[in-house]
Amino acid sequence: MKSQVGRVLIVVTAVQLVAICSTFALGIRLPSQGAAATGQSDAFVAQADDATALFYNPAGVTQITGSEIAVGSWNWFPDYRFEGVGTKGRMDKPAFTPHFYAVSDLGLLRWRFGIAANSVFGTAVDWRDTPSFRFLVTKANLTVLSIAPSVAYQVNDHLSVGASLNIYYGNSGLEKNVMLAPPPFPEGHFRFSGDGVGVGATLGLLWKINTRNSLGVVYRSPFSIEAEGSAEITHPLAGIPDSSTSAQFNFPQIVTAGYAFRPIMNLKLEADIEWLNYDSVNEIRFHSSNPAFDGNRIPLNWKDSFCYRFGTEYKLNDHWAIRAGYAYSENSVPDKTFSPLVPDLTYHSFTLGAGYSKPKWGVDMAYQCYISEPRNVSGSINSPAVDGEWECQNHAFIVTANLKF
Repeated sequence: MKSQVGRVLIVVTAVQLVAICSTFALGIRLPSQGAAATGQSDAFVAQADDATALFYNPAGVTQITGSEIAVGSWNWFPDYRFEGVGTKGRMDKPAFTPHFYAVSDLGLLRWRFGIAANSVFGTAVDWRDTPSFRFLVTKANLTVLSIAPSVAYQVNDHLSVGASLNIYYGNSGLEKNVMLAPPPFPEGHFRFSGDGVGVGATLGLLWKINTRNSLGVVYRSPFSIEAEGSAEITHPLAGIPDSSTSAQFNFPQIVTAGYAFRPIMNLKLEADIEWLNYDSVNEIRFHSSNPAFDGNRIPLNWKDSFCYRFGTEYKLNDHWAIRAGYAYSENSVPDKTFSPLVPDLTYHSFTLGAGYSKPKWGVDMAYQCYISEPRNVSGSINSPAVDGEWECQNHAFIVTANLKF
């Protein structure tokens, strides 16, 4: 029986590894890392004038005098819906991701130093109420945290540059059912968990052409995480015990560029474009002490995608600001590798926000509504389970408080 389990496990692993790496590389980048920016659909790279600039454009922190600390949380409430032939599915598991930033000039004129801590990739899905997906995923979670010490330098009154060293920590878990023999033989339960560390860099440039026009450019390097953990199959009759398993996950490089225009000094209009090089993430390799897991090389065949963001901010007075924005995000997952683990769709995002500030403190809040374009999937490696129409409407609320001294 155990030899049969091992042979079945090789096939199960091949499908499973595709699902696991999808959680790391597609549709799960978290661009909303500060409420002032998010109120403008994160069109902020050419403004970047508060502590959250450590994420959006580290060059922007040269606009801060003294010291500033910002802390907050992005709270996401998804509602994914699927309708296939004779089956329906729904998933609405919420997610909460905190962010923290600290910046100081240390009494220097042109230098700024800071550190950021936030979750830059993440997902959490729970399809246990959708039996048709049970051989693909029943439950999964991913968190990729970034700790980023940063430095920025004001070259002159118009040009600033900044850089961050990104230290990434990734933690993931995934569960699904497996069929070890034809019915009525009971199904087994597969579980994988692992974590690891990766290193990357972020480079930023801010060019304040004049008081009304500014340009920002940010480059985020690719990075890899070697996740070390274990995999097992539990079964009342014949299972596979914990097996030491590791995998290298590759993340893409990202380039963002933005232009901000101020027709009047109290009003800012900004347009950003972001390129995500997912085409470079084309395979994943696993290594394990168990031959059934070891040596798998899985083609992914993902595609590059773009996100277009438009945002505005209007300062009513010295204390109040109101914001609004729109973003269009392309999906990155082709039908061939579509999975309920990361049901990646094309989105339209609408945001509204407001902020109140005093000389020593401030609070910003924003609301987001994501509306997907319906997507008809067919021909996936996970077909026929995922064949059908997918759509989603997500809501999110973000708040960031800051202290200045």
